[in-house]
Amino acid sequence: MSDVHASKVRMLGFSLPGLGLNTLVTAVFVFLPALYVESRGLSTATVGLVFFLAKIIDIIAAPIWGNFMDSYKTPWGRRRPWLLLSVPILMTAVFFLFNPPEDVSIYYLFFALGLCYIGWDAWTISHTSWALELSRDYDRRSRITSLLQVMSMLGAIATSMVPAVMEQFGTISHEEKTVAIGWAIMIILPLTAIICVLSVPERVTPNKPRISFIKGLKILRSNSALIRLLSANILISFSTYFVQGLFLFFVSYTLRLQNWSGLILSSLLVGGLVGLPLWLWISQKLNKHATMQLAMLSGAITPVLLLLLPAESLYLSIFFFLIVGLNTSANEFLPRTMIADVCDKDHIESGSERMGLYYSLLQLSSKFASGSGILIGFSFLTLFGFDPELGMNNTEQSLDRLRYLIVALPAIAYGFVIVLMLKYPIDRKDQHEMRKIIEEREKLEANN
Repeated sequence: MSDVHASKVRMLGFSLPGLGLNTLVTAVFVFLPALYVESRGLSTATVGLVFFLAKIIDIIAAPIWGNFMDSYKTPWGRRRPWLLLSVPILMTAVFFLFNPPEDVSIYYLFFALGLCYIGWDAWTISHTSWALELSRDYDRRSRITSLLQVMSMLGAIATSMVPAVMEQFGTISHEEKTVAIGWAIMIILPLTAIICVLSVPERVTPNKPRISFIKGLKILRSNSALIRLLSANILISFSTYFVQGLFLFFVSYTLRLQNWSGLILSSLLVGGLVGLPLWLWISQKLNKHATMQLAMLSGAITPVLLLLLPAESLYLSIFFFLIVGLNTSANEFLPRTMIADVCDKDHIESGSERMGLYYSLLQLSSKFASGSGILIGFSFLTLFGFDPELGMNNTEQSLDRLRYLIVALPAIAYGFVIVLMLKYPIDRKDQHEMRKIIEEREKLEANN
């Protein structure tokens, strides 16, 4: 029942699945939509709709995985077996997604995305729940989560570097770049999963009685911190995926830097990596929700630089996107470490440690928002008269609208997050008190 401590090398090995996760996330939401629109001839509105509808599978799979992992303990643990099981599911989905036939249908894209989401849920819920359960300390949870975030950012950078390197060898089509990324992912996933399960054990948790569905649902609905965090995460995730979905169009056609999109994406992601130690340090000086407010303020202000960015200015684009990226690591790091504290409150009320369920709800909110981001982003493109097939031949007016869209909508969403975090009900002191109650209860149960 005590915290799990391991060497830095073993913790590094444990965190490696974060590398595979964000490699896949970046590839799916940045590179795939353009592949199906530009190379396979599907309309932007159709692709946006398919991405949104595929979330139905995700909505069903995520809580099922979370509740299942919490409820059943195998001889190898509650988390490790499902991380390994997710690997063949994801590899199959990645192969189909990144190698579509020339006459691809919307049904092909829908079912390939659905399979990807099923494996994705098993991968993320098992690994992150395992990570959040390694410690009950308010600040150590942040450090563990930040390590996962480092790997996540490195995975995204690695994804962006594949096309960036290919671009240096001549004019490479978007399809060739995307296919290469898919093969890289299929190598990374099994390697990182195997190293992870051999690196760190799970924390031993006492057997807890299962609670009824109705009681569990009532506890979820009464957890105000959970409702506010999930709402904030929806807005944050919507903004992230909204920008990712429009990124290639903005860089390629508004900035006229089509052959440098991989390098510019790398600068955005490097900014997130550089900013992570800052957000971790602030979260340990302040409370996590106050840090989130600062990160959202930064996320709303710095993209204004993109309104001033002239076309065909490579070095200035790299610098501006580096600045804009500084807050991006906070977008994932803070909600993940905060959900563990929210789960402590549930633990006191339910008598069960339901980290898998709680993290699945956080993931569910993110992925619902991601589908919404793609749908709304692509719908706005159509509404504003932007046609990806026309590329730089779009009107100046539609290209300018794309610039304002990619800045304004996320800023509005971040403003709502700042409001949601006002008087957030769990701070460092509250979490320490909850931890004492849980540990005292477990000592009594162990003595009995």
